[in-house]
Amino acid sequence: MRALRVLMIDDSPADRLAVRRALERDEERRWELESVTSAEEGLSRIVAAPLDVVLVDYHLPGMTGIGLLRELQARLPGAVPAVVMLTGSGNERVAVDAMKAGAQDYLVKETYSADRLRRSLKAAVDTVRMTRELEERRERAEHAERAAREALAVRDELFAMATHDLKGPLQIMAFNAQLLRRQLPQGTLNTSQESRLEHIVRAAHRMGELIDHFLEVTRGEVQPLRREHLDLRALVGSKVHAMEASARHRFVLREEDGDFTGDWDARALERVLENLLGNAVKYSAPGTTVTVLLAVEPGAPVDRIRLEVSDEGVGIPAEDLPLVFERFHRGRNVAPDISGSGVGLASARRLVELHGGTIHVESQLGRGTTFTVSLPRGLPPTTSVPDASGANPATSPQ
Repeated sequence: MRALRVLMIDDSPADRLAVRRALERDEERRWELESVTSAEEGLSRIVAAPLDVVLVDYHLPGMTGIGLLRELQARLPGAVPAVVMLTGSGNERVAVDAMKAGAQDYLVKETYSADRLRRSLKAAVDTVRMTRELEERRERAEHAERAAREALAVRDELFAMATHDLKGPLQIMAFNAQLLRRQLPQGTLNTSQESRLEHIVRAAHRMGELIDHFLEVTRGEVQPLRREHLDLRALVGSKVHAMEASARHRFVLREEDGDFTGDWDARALERVLENLLGNAVKYSAPGTTVTVLLAVEPGAPVDRIRLEVSDEGVGIPAEDLPLVFERFHRGRNVAPDISGSGVGLASARRLVELHGGTIHVESQLGRGTTFTVSLPRGLPPTTSVPDASGANPATSPQ
């Protein structure tokens, strides 16, 4: 155990001897004691080299012990060693002044014992050490927080620049497709070509919306829902049909008998569907089957609609399942050549939960994955959803 370095500042030879004997007789700890007789000498010694604790007499020739403490605070801000004040009487005013000036403890010369002296010095050292450790931790935490804020600001700026640059070519594509359709003579394009041009325009506009949504998600922003009466059967059928036209997979849409209308945000649910269907295609081999199920779950105070999207793909490792809805997380078994940002499922969960619904996943590695969304048909009278600011005002279907 390292010896504790003590500087005693006292002009009384008897007091210096008593302290030396008390420390030499300590059987549990080693002490290194130095002595000086004036505050000026003590000040020079403290500034010259590190010490663990200073034992200083209040009554000194010239500068008092309180004056020494105040001078130390001025010269060594944040680096003053532990200090224990010695007084010749039980004067409470002196004790209060000493503590205010920065001392950790005080001892009355006529009454303290050797054990009390050692405990006081050790406690003073421990107090200063803990105080400094806490201050260092606080400074490290503040530094880390500043660095995190700066990193987030840079990230947001980069995302904003990237989304702006991505939307430029999309706008050009949409504009030229619309211009081409208007400039070609009537009857030049057959029905299939006309439909493909229309698909280009719609896809470009949709991609622009998704880019805006990606920026919202990465910034942690939430836009309030715009509810309208919607037929989920029609929306799901449209999205499945669009996926069939571009993917090399077999799609099966199963619908149990029932009413699939409700008060939902169409654009929000489009994003959820596009993400779930897109993932099913992305993480399963061409020629495999993607199954979509719609069912009604009767309940009170409102019915719920269950939407399931199942694939026959690579599956998700069990250790990754609890994290699939976390932003920027991707499964460890995802091949490097499979693109993705890791924000899609986090966005899907947020949009589902804004509707008062739930989403969960079941998966077997190498055999496929099923995502299940449960949506209330509408909002109960007392239900509320968060707004963009994170508050929770009551809302009603619009």
